[in-house]
Amino acid sequence: MDNARTQQTGLAAMVHESLMQAVEKGHLMALAAAEALGDETQAVLRTRHRLLTMQAADRTFVRYAVLDEGLELITSSAAPSDMAAQQSLLQALRPRLAQMPLASRQALVMLPAEDANQAWQVPLLLPIPAYVQAAAGLPRSEGYLLLTMDMAYFLELYRDLDLRQGSSIHLLGSDGTVLVEMQGDSLSLPPSTRRLPELAQYHADKGHQQIRLADQQPRLATWRRSVGMPITVVISQELRQLRAEHRSNSQRIWILLTVLTAITVLAALALTRALGRQHSLFQALEAAHGQNQTLIAQLEQEKTRALELAACDHLTGLHNRRMFSELVASHLALARRSRKHYALLYLDLDRFKHINDTLGHHVGDQLLQAVAQRLRAQVRGSDIVGRMGGDEFALLVTAMEHMGDMEPLAAKLLDCLSQPYDITEGMVCHRLQVSPSMGIAFFPRDGHDVDTLCRHADAAMYASKKAGRGRYTYYDTGLNPSDGRSWQLECELAQAIAGNQLVLHFQPKVRLDDCRIEGFEALVRWQHPQFGLVYPGDFIGLAEKNGLIVELGNWVIRACCRQAAAWRRQGLDTVPIAFNVSPLQLRDAAFPTRMATYLMEYGIRACDLEVEITESCLVEPLDLAVRVLSQLEGMGMRIGLDDFGTGFSSLSQIRSLPIDTIKLDRSFVDDIRSSPEAGVLVTSIITLAHNLKMRVVAEGVELRDQLVYLKTAGCDVAQGYILSRPVPAEEAQRLLCHGVLEPA
Repeated sequence: MDNARTQQTGLAAMVHESLMQAVEKGHLMALAAAEALGDETQAVLRTRHRLLTMQAADRTFVRYAVLDEGLELITSSAAPSDMAAQQSLLQALRPRLAQMPLASRQALVMLPAEDANQAWQVPLLLPIPAYVQAAAGLPRSEGYLLLTMDMAYFLELYRDLDLRQGSSIHLLGSDGTVLVEMQGDSLSLPPSTRRLPELAQYHADKGHQQIRLADQQPRLATWRRSVGMPITVVISQELRQLRAEHRSNSQRIWILLTVLTAITVLAALALTRALGRQHSLFQALEAAHGQNQTLIAQLEQEKTRALELAACDHLTGLHNRRMFSELVASHLALARRSRKHYALLYLDLDRFKHINDTLGHHVGDQLLQAVAQRLRAQVRGSDIVGRMGGDEFALLVTAMEHMGDMEPLAAKLLDCLSQPYDITEGMVCHRLQVSPSMGIAFFPRDGHDVDTLCRHADAAMYASKKAGRGRYTYYDTGLNPSDGRSWQLECELAQAIAGNQLVLHFQPKVRLDDCRIEGFEALVRWQHPQFGLVYPGDFIGLAEKNGLIVELGNWVIRACCRQAAAWRRQGLDTVPIAFNVSPLQLRDAAFPTRMATYLMEYGIRACDLEVEITESCLVEPLDLAVRVLSQLEGMGMRIGLDDFGTGFSSLSQIRSLPIDTIKLDRSFVDDIRSSPEAGVLVTSIITLAHNLKMRVVAEGVELRDQLVYLKTAGCDVAQGYILSRPVPAEEAQRLLCHGVLEPA
């Protein structure tokens, strides 16, 4: 019941508010009509035009008429056919207005006309405020505005409301007369004599009351009225229907509660059964866990035995690396008490990777199996054959009478393993031609233990590859006398980078027109605790081979930033420090971001550094290198092309790159004195670079004749031993303070 009252109150307030807005618009029209009371023709015309415009903006009002104080018509929007009905309505109004004091005249609503065509049109009479004719000096006059409201249009706006069944909307006059009603979504006109006196006797603006209408059914009615509002809004609904809905809702609730109770009981029963089943399963799981622990212990024992038995290569059936090393070690232990000779042979298949990549791993595996079969067939049963991994095999030849006996065996193996191989893959037969590269080391001449023999045999095998492949080579200490040093450097390079064993030396760049230092090139050195100062040629290749070149390059960049920041803190007039960038760094899209981080970390400017690239950086993908270099140039960093003329870059590539400086390779400078063609080429390069708005730096200048020629040819900057060798940071600081560097 409370929900019904709340819904009816809201609906009554909404309809009443709409009526109030309509009456307020009528009062505005009454204000606009006040000018017509002055009896001036132009004022009447202006008022008529204004009222017609306001009427057209609101379809609730279908007609209007402006009346004077005596209810005489001044102007109207009614058609000639409606004038008679309007006059009869005015005649009925005169007695009613005569009984009403002038000061208390308010808006009045009257019964609709008897004409069926105008039955939905309810007249609304509004007083017009007094109008003072100030210009003429006449007394003020009063009047009325008669508006005709279209109740059908007004209530049509509420036909789409979702009203309860048996609900209705009534609009009442001030005496309780029913003007119009809406049952559900249908409109109807009650008899003109029908009234609701039950509601007229209540003076409150709003409220609820149980009433009976013509159908004698008790209804819950909600009314809403206000002062100055001649129409009362009544929303009502049959109590029988409300009680029926309440009973229906109660039944649904009881049914829902019953169903929920049943579901809860069933769920509790199911949960009880599930818990019981889970308990039994848990007990079974504990028993199974005990059995599994026993099985796991047995499997661990079997696994240990399997690992001990896994001494063979799964693909070829030969000994694997671990078993081969153990067997060789046992044979060498016996060989120490024998006068026989032993030889360890390493062999690797030439261009096997190309076959693997082209024909697939399945064909490569079959080829390895065929090589293993041939190798095993060519040696004695006492010899040991193993696969060391990939396409690398090893052979220990035991108990030879003479070291020369190895020569025919090596030639026989080379010839046998170089014969074509017929490999079948499905319906396709491949005829493959491969050759082995072999290295041979003798015990005890070339080593007294397995590791030494294997290392020397492997070095001899790589010597065969360097000599042209498809051959065998005996180990000789003269093959690579620096192997030990290179191996040690390779192993210690990563630790040297992390442990700050690297140092920078700086070689000045000197302008040829005034001999002033305009920059330094940073050159990295390795201050090795055992070998002393190691130059880049000995470890740059190792860094590229072991994937440390990017880490090394980052160390150099940070060291350059640190040195530039130190000189700036000392108040020196700094010059750009140039450093080399590897192709791998240029392929990193995050390299410019990392450079910006370094600049911010050390508090230096981008112009304090200069990036030097080589022509090897200009290979594909070129677009990524261009993008990275452009970002560096956008930061304010200069870009130089080092070793120009020794690579494969084209002039079109150089023109498209953001390069500021070209560095002539030292090979051009060395040939200036001995070759006129070299001088012409140097001059042409300098002219071409200047036409492309680039500066030219000549490196490797060691003679005064070279320096004079370069200056005559228009070269901008030179660096070399005739000016200064690469010097430590302290000496470079002294040169920077002096500023000018004369040739030696």
